[in-house]
Amino acid sequence: MAASNQVRSPRRQILSRYLTTMSKVWIFYSACLLLVMNAGCGLMANAIYIVKGVDAPAEFDELKEKKVAVIVGTSAGLNADASGILMSRHINELLARNVKKIEMINPEEVDRIINDQPIANRSIPTIGSRLRADYVVLVEVSNLKLRDGQTLFKGRSNVVLSAYKVSAGDQAVFRKSFPEFVYPQNGAPVTDFDEVQFQRIYLSELALRVARTFYPYDPSIDVAKDAAVSSLGAVQ
Repeated sequence: MAASNQVRSPRRQILSRYLTTMSKVWIFYSACLLLVMNAGCGLMANAIYIVKGVDAPAEFDELKEKKVAVIVGTSAGLNADASGILMSRHINELLARNVKKIEMINPEEVDRIINDQPIANRSIPTIGSRLRADYVVLVEVSNLKLRDGQTLFKGRSNVVLSAYKVSAGDQAVFRKSFPEFVYPQNGAPVTDFDEVQFQRIYLSELALRVARTFYPYDPSIDVAKDAAVSSLGAVQ
């Protein structure tokens, strides 16, 4: 009997410890549940915001389920230089990925129609009509610079964004002027990139800022991205 009691005693101790631990867990869980119930929806909303952030709404949301062409104008013309071509491709991809049921016109077809038009007679509605587009997104980039002195890359430019409804003629149905877009704010050392790499980074970010005018996005990511480009040459 003594041996039997010696065997049972450790088992009882383990069981007792287990029950005590589970009791503490249940008390803690119940307290948390009461806290959430008393705090109400505000606590839940704050938790969601911490995890994801709050999306900014689209400023112009009429591109859904529409056929859309993208054109970027620079000092060289419409989709006429590396900057315009790179930006138009990026914006095209971003809209295709983020706008519900949008149909993007192939950028190469857009280029072909633009080049078929005499420069003096080019008009956005005419180009859009020939492409059988519902809307044309026109991005006009001016004063593009990539350097801040001899030691820093710091992109800056001015942008006017317009959306044309082809059936409405030559008046834009939406227009937005961006303040001078500087990226990254603190610059990036010229030792971290060559100019072609930095041009790609800057224009890709500019394309993102323009494209998300047409779909919801989380603005909290901007600060982290700016800091990353400023400090890490590996972000290429």
